[in-house]
Amino acid sequence: MSILRFKKVNCKDCYKCVRNCPVKSIRVKDHVASIIESECILCGTCTIVCPQHAKEDRCDVPVVQNMIKEGKQVIATVAPSFTAYFDLSFDTFRIMLQRLGFADAFETAEGAYLVKTAYEKMIAEGGEHTWISSCCSSVNSYIKKYKPKALKYLAPVLTPMQAHAKLLRSIYPDAEFVFIGPCLAKKGEADEEESDINSVLLFEELEEWFNSEDINADDIKPCEKNDARLCRMFPAKGGILKTMEKQNSFSYLAVDGFEAVSKTIDDVIAGKLDNCFIEMNFCAGGCLGGPSFQRKKMGTALSELKVIKAAGTQDRSEDFNVADSPDVATEFKSKRVLHLKPSEDQIEAVLRQMDKHSPEDELNCGMCGYSTCREKAEAVLQSKAEISMCLPYIRKRAESYADKVMDSMPSAVLSVDMSFKIKQINPAACAIFGMEQSELIGQPVRMILDETVFVEALASGDEYTKVNTYLPDYDVFLDETISPDKKAELIICVLQDVTAEKRAKRKSIQKKQQAAQIADKIIDKQLRMVHEIASLLGETAAETKIAISDLKDTIIMDDEDFKR
Repeated sequence: MSILRFKKVNCKDCYKCVRNCPVKSIRVKDHVASIIESECILCGTCTIVCPQHAKEDRCDVPVVQNMIKEGKQVIATVAPSFTAYFDLSFDTFRIMLQRLGFADAFETAEGAYLVKTAYEKMIAEGGEHTWISSCCSSVNSYIKKYKPKALKYLAPVLTPMQAHAKLLRSIYPDAEFVFIGPCLAKKGEADEEESDINSVLLFEELEEWFNSEDINADDIKPCEKNDARLCRMFPAKGGILKTMEKQNSFSYLAVDGFEAVSKTIDDVIAGKLDNCFIEMNFCAGGCLGGPSFQRKKMGTALSELKVIKAAGTQDRSEDFNVADSPDVATEFKSKRVLHLKPSEDQIEAVLRQMDKHSPEDELNCGMCGYSTCREKAEAVLQSKAEISMCLPYIRKRAESYADKVMDSMPSAVLSVDMSFKIKQINPAACAIFGMEQSELIGQPVRMILDETVFVEALASGDEYTKVNTYLPDYDVFLDETISPDKKAELIICVLQDVTAEKRAKRKSIQKKQQAAQIADKIIDKQLRMVHEIASLLGETAAETKIAISDLKDTIIMDDEDFKR
């Protein structure tokens, strides 16, 4: 089961894990980061620096709980740095572990005593030689995978965890052993076939377990005496050296932090450091700067004071004294990470894809996670990185696309900064005002438009503001859509030239008015004609009426005369 995992849904393309990984054992594919397990040295840096908490390490608490439920004899070996993290005496801590179900607990500092004793013997019997301490699992892994030429300088001695487990195995042959400490790399070391450690719990994992079971030190009667032991100094920077008896013919050095470790190993390989013993810790501050302490943001100075108190360095006579100690010798074998070196032509081809055609184009900004553009190009060829991880390249492409989109838009578009100066303007907008982009960019917007509209749109807080305006200087009618973007500190204005529509509408209205006037004239004329006709008809009707009346009267008179 993988020790380190990335949550895909949380990865946000920040490349912070790549940037901080000392050995670049992270692959980015389809914008998602993943661990290259064969190259990882389990320093835990990526789990600490990830702002999205997308990196998580394997938690063995359920495994240990299952061991206990099955009735197995589970024994804890506790790293000496526990006193700095939990601020408890070992006797109190031991009782808390027993309440969780552990059969017993012992201090890994006993294993540290075995290791420092082996170092002293090795130096005394080895003559002139340069040795690198073998206590730090990440340093050991780094040397095996990336600096195999330094293997002959790596002290052939087990780590304190493995030495202590071997000691406990001789006493409890059927037990299951659980290491408790601040180091993620110990989980990888415990997974190795020859390991006597069955599981590893980090301090924060154990702390959560204590809390879930409501186990705390307040319920435990404090012990009256807690004797100091010198080998409890191991987790502090230079702590190993403080426990050792020194040989006058030897130099003793303490080195911590990846940069110092890497450069010192190179110096050792180059033969620049002779006849010395070098204590190496991958984490700055030694084990007190390990992942558990960094996640809890604990300072190494205060932690070291607690360790010094538990170690009692003023009295070197007080230390663990392990009788019948087991053989803690070991052999570290190379696990060298191999990558085919790309050709110069291949690197140049990738650089051209990233739009880097000359050394001046290689900014070496490090935003992608790699120190140089060429290093990034090599990572692309090794399928560890993607072209799109180059921020200047993506920005340039985005700006190019944005410019192309603006230039090809039929609508006029311009952007204005918070000082109401024109930042961008496309050709369609320039055509409206009959000016070139170079004449308008950087100029106050009031040079071409009413600035008041922009001020009011910004003050209103509305997403969009629409206004219609007529610019007499340009004889154009415009529909303005103004959209402030306060985060980008820009005001976007889209202009729609509606002059043709306005003029067409005005012409249509004029034609309608003319038609109405003509209709009015026709109606007036028709009415006059109707009146004239009516008048004529009226006169004719009257005359007809008179004539008929006269005719009627004549007929009646004639009829009466006839009757007579």
